[in-house]
Amino acid sequence: DLSVEALALRACLCPRHFSRRFKAEVGTSPADFVERLRLDEARRRLSNGDSSVENVALSVGFRSADAFRRAFERRLGLSPTDYRRRFTSAAKSPVPARRRSDSLEISAAA
Repeated sequence: DLSVEALALRACLCPRHFSRRFKAEVGTSPADFVERLRLDEARRRLSNGDSSVENVALSVGFRSADAFRRAFERRLGLSPTDYRRRFTSAAKSPVPARRRSDSLEISAAA
């Protein structure tokens, strides 16, 4: 559990004091920090895997796929589905073979 309450309890502080100290040290609120971590992991999973958007959302800690989609679009400017299309299609495209040249000048420069 990465809620402010749970993190504050682990730090032996009240939630309000924990939030203020966290923001002073890190520069952002605990909730924003955790959301960014979750979205970073979600981006990695969307790019590398075949899990549904809903499974990715739940596996990184969002309470629902809708909450995940809203946060993703707010932070990244595109939907999780569009992100997956854009970044997995580029990753799965075959890399064109480089043309081999017998020229010594090109070989030496390479």
